[in-house]
Amino acid sequence: MLDFTIYCTTVIAIWAVLAISLNIQFGMTGLVNFGQILPFALGCYSAGIAASMGYAWWAGTIAALIIAPIISLLVILPAKRLSQDYWALITLGAAELFRLTMQNTPSFAGGADGINVPRFSDPKIALGVALGLLVFSYLFAQRLSGSPLGRMLRVLREDEMLASTLGRDPARYHALVSMLSWMMAAAAGVVYGHFAGYVAPTSFTVTETFIIWTTVILGGPGRNIGVIIGAVIVQLIGVSSRFVAGWVDLPPDLIANLRLAAFGLILVVMFIYRPQGLIPEKKEVHHAEGD
Repeated sequence: MLDFTIYCTTVIAIWAVLAISLNIQFGMTGLVNFGQILPFALGCYSAGIAASMGYAWWAGTIAALIIAPIISLLVILPAKRLSQDYWALITLGAAELFRLTMQNTPSFAGGADGINVPRFSDPKIALGVALGLLVFSYLFAQRLSGSPLGRMLRVLREDEMLASTLGRDPARYHALVSMLSWMMAAAAGVVYGHFAGYVAPTSFTVTETFIIWTTVILGGPGRNIGVIIGAVIVQLIGVSSRFVAGWVDLPPDLIANLRLAAFGLILVVMFIYRPQGLIPEKKEVHHAEGD
């Protein structure tokens, strides 16, 4: 029971970091990223490839933290002057392009068979690292949210034209937010790679991005503690549903599909009855000095 609790808590912590990274983009800034699994995959593969070349774990971590923000800039440059609809499609396409490339280049990272990653020597170490990354990510996101930069990001979210009239360049802020959030997701990917001990293209499909979005929408866009609670609920549903196959006479594939259907139902219900999420974002009013 203790081992299962450690496993569940580690998985929840990693996915909570992913949810926070998406919340910084969507909840705070209004960027619709349908490819947030891409920086996560970059982190996993950086850890695996570095290990396969004989480098220490920190080499893969540094590589992930360097590569992820660079790729984020390459992804957003085509969408610099486009609407949010195109931004969503470009990020989705970039994530699928990376996954298919990894799947069809066996000489680079094992192809469809994937690549092994050295596991943490003790599950408790994995738990400690995952929780440490979650605490850091949460504190960082909170500090960002309450800073002048965070307030400007919300202005961009509500009205980019207004931000432009204030002398701000939306593209510059979008690039900064993307780089920061992709680094956070890449760090989560490194931890997950060493936790799972294996990286394969099947772990980074559109379904995983869908689960990240479910987490954010359920918890509350723009509210960091909300998306953490969303991660807890979503991951507990995902983990507990795996036991259903042992209780009922249903094939595992059907259980997996029903689990995704449950996530879809959660999204529909939240959009209709509580679009602000379980823990809504606090609305703050800032007065200019002298008023």
